[in-house]
Amino acid sequence: MRMAGLVLFIVLAAGIAAAQERGNQNYQRDSGNQVYSNRNPGATIPLAGDLLLYDPKDTQPAPYVEAYVLMNVKPDAFVAVFGVAQEAPTAVESNRRVDKVVTDLTTAAIALGIRREDVYVDFITQNPVYDFTVTGRTSRESLTGFQTKKTVALRYPDRAVFERLVAAAAQAGVHDLIKVDYVVADMGAARTRLLEEASRLVNRKIAGYNSLLGVALRTKSVSDERYAAFSPGDLYKTYTAYEAGEASTARVVERRKSSTSYYDPLTNETFDAVINPAGIEPTVQLTLFLKVRCQWVQP
Repeated sequence: MRMAGLVLFIVLAAGIAAAQERGNQNYQRDSGNQVYSNRNPGATIPLAGDLLLYDPKDTQPAPYVEAYVLMNVKPDAFVAVFGVAQEAPTAVESNRRVDKVVTDLTTAAIALGIRREDVYVDFITQNPVYDFTVTGRTSRESLTGFQTKKTVALRYPDRAVFERLVAAAAQAGVHDLIKVDYVVADMGAARTRLLEEASRLVNRKIAGYNSLLGVALRTKSVSDERYAAFSPGDLYKTYTAYEAGEASTARVVERRKSSTSYYDPLTNETFDAVINPAGIEPTVQLTLFLKVRCQWVQP
């Protein structure tokens, strides 16, 4: 009877196996043109999903039980990163112009309630700028000036500050919002919560199999413990929707098509359990795949 229950367990297990706040990092280079990039990594199941896998041939069969958990975490703070670039005939002048814009942006941010210690300016590069002058049929390249680039990172705790911060940046002459990072202050506590939920699921599955199939199964060791974190900026997708006809003329002039980006978070159906089900507001999404090795014991 015990062997029959074991066979049934194996058969059943085989059957079960069967925001607008992303910023200009949306754009990437592709053959010289600016295009939207699809960076959504998705939430693919780490392994095939078999509830029962076995060690190599001629060894004691060892079943495994898996749990896959998703947790939505509201951020404790946000960090908006703006890019500033200025050109001038000399390197000194281009740096001075950048510093002027950075000072205006910093002053506006502090006026919105952002602390001075939550503002960080990072020097990126200072490079020469070349251009061509045309004389007759000859184009001659020459040095025309220098360009200085810096980034400004601004940390703020309230999402409501974002729209006013973008408006203040535009007024200061800054139009390049590179990205917005979502900050989770205590990632360790979040992972502990994930592990607790995954452990509970594993134990519940084992208890269910023991009761349903009349077998004796218990945990032995952790085989795989895999964490992942997804910021809202990682989960945007892009599409271009239009219908086009066909033209038989030698010269075709196409019109610009508008692309649309949208937030596409990880959804519940992939996971065994979801902690803090997502609402309409983007959150940081944390996942844990836990695989536990078990062993048969005498009932």
